[in-house]
Amino acid sequence: MYYLIEHNRTTKTTECDEYNNYIDAQNACLLKEQQFLTANKHEMEVVVFEANSLADLKRTHSRYFAKAENNSGNGALLAVGLVGLAAFY
Repeated sequence: MYYLIEHNRTTKTTECDEYNNYIDAQNACLLKEQQFLTANKHEMEVVVFEANSLADLKRTHSRYFAKAENNSGNGALLAVGLVGLAAFY
């Protein structure tokens, strides 16, 4: 399966659409990129991934599916991940 991910870097929200065909997924991705560029929505990231299942994609690319929330463990995990990146660089 191919998954078209639309991720808002500011709000950390993600939309995901499934495609059976890579060409269809890639065409939809290009269309979304053009729409976001025209609308000056530079916080949006659009990408196509291939994975056996959505569960696999969520495991391997969890940053697209983690939501920043003020009072939850997810917010803490995001902070730890960012600290880890900062320490790594």
